[in-house]
Amino acid sequence: MKKFALLISLIYLSLVAPMARATGDVEMMVEHLLVQAIDEYNQSMESTDPAGWVRYFTDNVRRHSPLSDQEGKKDFTDYYAWEFKNFKAKFVTKKIVVRGRSASMVLVWEAVRRPDGAPLQVDMVGVFEMATSGRIESMSLYYDTAKTAKLFAETTAASK
Repeated sequence: MKKFALLISLIYLSLVAPMARATGDVEMMVEHLLVQAIDEYNQSMESTDPAGWVRYFTDNVRRHSPLSDQEGKKDFTDYYAWEFKNFKAKFVTKKIVVRGRSASMVLVWEAVRRPDGAPLQVDMVGVFEMATSGRIESMSLYYDTAKTAKLFAETTAASK
């Protein structure tokens, strides 16, 4: 009976171990891609051209935040064109947690409003969903709007 139990255990492990490794491989890929994307955001912000950043997202990308929502690559690109024009910012990554093709990131958005140099630091959590294509299909950002709402409203009004 012990030999049979050992045989069943070995068969089970031989079936489960490759699946666990494959899941780990996907999670490593997702983490690597997100680290690259955040680095690209920071580099693209320096050049005030969001093209490098938006290339990490699918054509049907969805972006959600407490202050705005975008759906589709055009709305997404238009939003980041506005953001890159009005702020000099960078993301600082504090923590990444990946599960399958989903990831959460603890981030700090350090920004200066371009027109007047008003500084802004926003602690946030980003939740990202990856498509099977290896691009980001949704990004939801969660943060306290107490610091940001007025500054964003003033910037939006000034840019019109």
